[in-house]
Amino acid sequence: MLYTTTSYLVAHSNKQKARGQVSGRVCSAVHCSCPFLVLIVVFCSCFSMLIFVSAWFAHIMGKGRNKNKDKDSYSGPARKGRAPEDSDSDDSVATHFTVDEDMRSVQGDEGEDIDSPNLMDNLAENIENASHKNISIRMAALRNLQVAFCSQYIPEFVIKWRLTLIELISKNLRKTDEEIAISAVLLALASLQIGEEMGADIEECLSTLRTLVTDPSKSEQLRSLCALSIAVTTHVASINDESVAASIKSLRSVWATVKLTAHSARLYSTSLQSWSLLLQDADGATVNSAFGEFSKLASFLEADQLDIRIATGEALAFLYELGSQSRPGFRLPNHQQIVELLDSLCSDSSKGKAKRDKRAQRLTFRQVYSSIVEKDTPSLTVKFNREALVLDSCASKLLYDVCCELLHGGIVRQLQRNELVRELFDMGPVVEVDQHEKVNKFARMAALDAASKHRNQVRGKQRDKRNVVL
Repeated sequence: MLYTTTSYLVAHSNKQKARGQVSGRVCSAVHCSCPFLVLIVVFCSCFSMLIFVSAWFAHIMGKGRNKNKDKDSYSGPARKGRAPEDSDSDDSVATHFTVDEDMRSVQGDEGEDIDSPNLMDNLAENIENASHKNISIRMAALRNLQVAFCSQYIPEFVIKWRLTLIELISKNLRKTDEEIAISAVLLALASLQIGEEMGADIEECLSTLRTLVTDPSKSEQLRSLCALSIAVTTHVASINDESVAASIKSLRSVWATVKLTAHSARLYSTSLQSWSLLLQDADGATVNSAFGEFSKLASFLEADQLDIRIATGEALAFLYELGSQSRPGFRLPNHQQIVELLDSLCSDSSKGKAKRDKRAQRLTFRQVYSSIVEKDTPSLTVKFNREALVLDSCASKLLYDVCCELLHGGIVRQLQRNELVRELFDMGPVVEVDQHEKVNKFARMAALDAASKHRNQVRGKQRDKRNVVL
């Protein structure tokens, strides 16, 4: 028993010594590595403090800006389709005419002189840019030429560049729809500048236009422009009877086969107007075949679209006038049927139509009825400056409508200066206007305002002011 207790005490003492030795070694190791740990902790603390101070300083002072860099002015939010002011393509695009300049020239305000070398140089540059590889530059140049030909009378320039223009238009008629549309209009405008001096080179362009106008895969708007171009170009520039007959045949196939919808009303109206206009240049056989279209045209008088009914009525009046001039005692094949239709359209009061449409229909068909039944064509007078254009026949009104459709706001300038247009309307030579007699724009507007004020005062006195009497 004693031996066992002594052995246990000795063993326990040895364990305590062993534990003491291990603790001593651990303490020695910790004591030795303590300076390194302190350095690491101090370094981390300093680094964290530095980051915190930097963040606080940046928050208080704000982000700095390079003062050597010029501050860009704010130009507003970017708009869709708006090119930057410093675009690289700006240097390549030629100087172009704006709509405001066109309207100023049409209204008679002083603008760039026709004989100015800058104008001619700009037009020549536009012709060169019309063949550029960049489509945006090409389209800008073509639009510039279109505006110039609408607002100015420059036959010398067109004659000088005639072959280049025809070649350019011929190539563009085989490109995109947008280029085809503007090139077709440009051909008609160039023809309206010099007439038959365009020569036989335009026949290729006319052949392409006849193919396009009868192509149902093309848009109706594009086909309408092609029909308008065919009519004007053939009427004023073509001297080939076969070409005239081919154009009449193509235009007839368009209006006779078009599907009558709201979207196709313009195509029908333009092609029918163009067809009617070219009948004045056709031979006897073509005109006689046109007189056989009265029955088909009469069926279009019952169409739902107002534009189709009006265009048909005007075409009937023109055909009747053309027949009366070529055949004494001319009478429509289905005269009584057409007269009854016209009479019903003159007094149409159905509730399913808008009041504005009914007024326009009654006004138009009363004139048509007067031309066909009473043989009295209403006269229309167009006044501009000191001149007046009298439209006293269906043929002259038809030609005026076609010219307005082509020239838009430039019709007044062309009536003033274009010798070919004045010859078409039997207006005589150009009337020169003294530059000193031109009234300033602001003076003219002031005179109009004064006249309007006086007119309102007079009308105000004539109005029935029903005051309540107590």
